[in-house]
Amino acid sequence: MDNQYVEERRIADLCKSLGDLWSEDDVVDIPGEIPEENLIACRKTLYGKFFNKPNVNFTAFISTMKKAWRNDNVTCAVIEPGYYSFSFPSEAEKQRILDAGPWSFSSNLLVLKQCDPDTPDVCYDFNHCDFWVNLFGLPFGRVTYAVVQEIASKIGDVVEVKLEAKGNSTYKVGRARVKINLENPLKTGVLVNLDNKSLWVEFKYERLPHYCYSCGKIGHYATTCKEIPYEETGLAANLPGRFGHWLRAEARELSPYGKIFYGKQEFQQEGEESVPETPILPVPETEQQQHDKHMQKTQQMGVLDSAENSRSKECNHTFPSPALTLEEKGPQKRGSSCIDEESVMVIYEEQMKEIEAEMADQSAGRGLNRDKTKSAKLSSSKKGKRFCPYGAQTSKAATVDNTQLVDTPIRVVNKSEQWALVASPNKPPNHP
Repeated sequence: MDNQYVEERRIADLCKSLGDLWSEDDVVDIPGEIPEENLIACRKTLYGKFFNKPNVNFTAFISTMKKAWRNDNVTCAVIEPGYYSFSFPSEAEKQRILDAGPWSFSSNLLVLKQCDPDTPDVCYDFNHCDFWVNLFGLPFGRVTYAVVQEIASKIGDVVEVKLEAKGNSTYKVGRARVKINLENPLKTGVLVNLDNKSLWVEFKYERLPHYCYSCGKIGHYATTCKEIPYEETGLAANLPGRFGHWLRAEARELSPYGKIFYGKQEFQQEGEESVPETPILPVPETEQQQHDKHMQKTQQMGVLDSAENSRSKECNHTFPSPALTLEEKGPQKRGSSCIDEESVMVIYEEQMKEIEAEMADQSAGRGLNRDKTKSAKLSSSKKGKRFCPYGAQTSKAATVDNTQLVDTPIRVVNKSEQWALVASPNKPPNHP
């Protein structure tokens, strides 16, 4: 009755939107039944669509699915990107693939639907998928079809219930095939009230594709979650351990909720750190960012050089630090431990003489050009006179100023002056 009402409402809305673009003559009636060959083809056909992943490598996808299905006779047609139709050689083979689901490719869920001969391909609902769910924590004495179906109905529409024995023992595990709405978060578990106590029963999903650890929905990760922004989840403000790997059937362990219920873990308060689902990797810098950073560093070095030049011009009367001039370069560098105090004093005296000579030139008014030439010579002389610490004697020999040997004029002394010096050695001779 509801379907008939919905269909009539759709026809009324369509006629109203078309207006005078159509008339009663535009209605076409198709009598008769569907041909038998078409019915057989429809029963052997499945429609498949990726949930929240429209584009994949088609060649890799087909080859991978043929290997997973163990059938090379499957033919696939692309209806639209991410939407396919699969034709199997037999109806039994098609049913085997449908019952063994759900299937996924590259961790992306592939939702399969049975082809209906009277349903257009644009009218299939791919927001629901059947999953096998294990009931973890259900007591052995309560594993029955009725109990499993009642608990699994909290997840969705129950399609099938199985009670499977674990190994060769009589211990049975309840599992159910449930149609899940993919638009809703995954159910983590339910509270079961017995006659005298309460229990926590968890849900473990088989063949679960990738899902969000923040909102619990299938089809995306926490870093791209639109329901709850990543800045407000994971490491920030959401409840730690809200969803995790323990939802998978492969994880045979209690969830944080089960551990808290059974007293195996203390409740973790909000705001504490939690491990995110996907680690955040550093974003590599682009070429433009690297170029901007290099230009910024170059400008800073230029400003520093100009500041040093101006400071050196303004403070020419200050004495340089000996530590700056003791820098050693080249293959003969042996470290600062070879420099003795005497060598340091020799180098310091040479620098003092150079600075005094420069100050004398400036006081004599020789001009700015002379000052620049002198500073250039001083800088070059400093490079040439870098100390190589092979011993104090070598340093002394290298620092002898030969020009100081000719500062005193040579004077010829006659014989009378010689006799005067001999007679009174403490009295200096008369200089001309």
